[in-house]
Amino acid sequence: MEEKVENHEIRIKALEDYKQEQEKLNQEIKTQLLATENTVLKESGKQQEMTQKLLDHVLEEDKEDRKTSRDRKTYTQQQIWKYVGIICGSGGVLFLLIEKFLTR
Repeated sequence: MEEKVENHEIRIKALEDYKQEQEKLNQEIKTQLLATENTVLKESGKQQEMTQKLLDHVLEEDKEDRKTSRDRKTYTQQQIWKYVGIICGSGGVLFLLIEKFLTR
C-alpha cells in the first residue's frame, strides 16, 4: 500500500512539474505574441505613412500636370490672338497701301 501512495506522490509531483513547465511555456508564448503584435502595429503605422506620402506625391504631380496643361493652353490662346491681331492689322495696312496706289 505504501508503494501505491509513494507512486501517487511521484505522479502528483510529476504533474505539478509539468504544470509549471506549461505555465512557463504559456508565459513565453504570451510574451512573444505581444512582441509580434507590437511589431505588426509599428510596421502597419509605417506602411500607412508611406502610403500617405505616395498618395500626396501622386496628387501633387497631378496638380502640377493640370497647371502645366492650363498654362500651355493659355499660351496657345495668347499666340493665336496675337497672330489674328497681326493678320487683321496688316490687312488694314495692305488695304490702305493698295487704295493709295489705285487712287493715284
